[in-house]
Amino acid sequence: KPAREMGASLVSLNCCYCNGNAALWDEAALGRKSVILVHGMASCALQTKEDQSTYHGHGCALPCSNAMGWDLTWLSIEEVVTGAQRCRNILELRNVMGVRKDGTPVLSTGNLEGVSVRPYPGLEGIARLNPGELIEVPVWLPLIEAMAPVYRLTPGSYDWRRWGDVVYMEECVEALRAKVEQEHRVTGRLVSIFGHSMGNSLVIYVLSVLGTEWTREHISELVLVAPAVMGSPKQVSAYAHNPASTVAGLPNGMSLPAPVEDFLRRCMDTAPSMASLLPMRVGGVSCFPAHHVFVKTPSRSYMIDDMGHYVQDLQQRLPAGRVPTAKFWPMIQEEFHKIKAPAVPTHIFYGSEHATVSQVTFRSDDLLATPEVSATAPGDLTVTAASIEALAASWAKQGRAPVHLHMGPRNKDCQEHLGMLKSEWFCRHALAVIEPGPPGCNGHCAH
Repeated sequence: KPAREMGASLVSLNCCYCNGNAALWDEAALGRKSVILVHGMASCALQTKEDQSTYHGHGCALPCSNAMGWDLTWLSIEEVVTGAQRCRNILELRNVMGVRKDGTPVLSTGNLEGVSVRPYPGLEGIARLNPGELIEVPVWLPLIEAMAPVYRLTPGSYDWRRWGDVVYMEECVEALRAKVEQEHRVTGRLVSIFGHSMGNSLVIYVLSVLGTEWTREHISELVLVAPAVMGSPKQVSAYAHNPASTVAGLPNGMSLPAPVEDFLRRCMDTAPSMASLLPMRVGGVSCFPAHHVFVKTPSRSYMIDDMGHYVQDLQQRLPAGRVPTAKFWPMIQEEFHKIKAPAVPTHIFYGSEHATVSQVTFRSDDLLATPEVSATAPGDLTVTAASIEALAASWAKQGRAPVHLHMGPRNKDCQEHLGMLKSEWFCRHALAVIEPGPPGCNGHCAH
């Protein structure tokens, strides 16, 4: 069936949202082949719930912001307007001790006392960041609309704050395994997985842990949009200084007002996912030039293998509590060393039309002030094109399965990190790279 007409605006007005999408969700539950959609950083709605027996209050808010049940928090416009302080505070994480599957005690994360957080259930939670509200913030909606007439769609939602917490990473392995096996049983066909940005890190890590045999028995192909598996040079600034501006996708040199950035950073800096996006080796391979400098200060330069020192220096020089995820970095590196090239055909969609941060410079060795952008490279405003091409080349060299690169048209909306996912061009081409196939087919049979 032809794809529906799609738009890629960041914010839209739809007065009929609450009643207008039931048919879409019903249609997306059908289809002869399952496609799992795995979102990236901050691009899945989160709900929160407070245990009234242990509730101590999480900031000033109007009464309408304090719901008794599950309450849309990220990214509720109503919540931001009526209870911005609560919205920020309730999503903070705290460091706690956890236990890995093998019984090893490790540092982990937990919600604040009396708080539960979960991804908004169903496709609604990734279609828009604020499901049910009048002014919409669409994310996966255009792709869902394009694919629902043909495919059975299901979200691979996770708490994006906690990616990088190795205990939670193990939970993600089991969650995605169970979802894939369920979809495989229901349809009798191999499953396709679509990932975006940090979601691709989750997908590739999970498949690396589950192994080649399991992957080929259950997965037909991967479609990776703007993968950030190898990290982003832009993240060296976002990690401890301007995370909100980076997540908002602001162009280079632009940032939110300092009071706003400082207000939001208190929550975002507690998320291990912020550390997981720093530049790093993937499976022991660097996707950046050997001597590329990501961070410069008056006294030293930090390259790919210096990121651990950079994190330590930030922790030592910034105010106490400013870098609460520093101890997660060595564990993240160890887990990403396990990543292998995909064992099934992989399609990578990426952009190169935007000047993208490739280096930042601090004016002082104290690292207190937000660094300045000192070099850029072609990319999508978040991930550099050359690093994606190097990742694809590394995987192709391993020879485990074909890797295909797809460059968007020279339309800057189609080449921007999030805009690409919502573009008509991508939605059209995404349909072209998947083969539904009859039962028992390996996923690449003719229609």
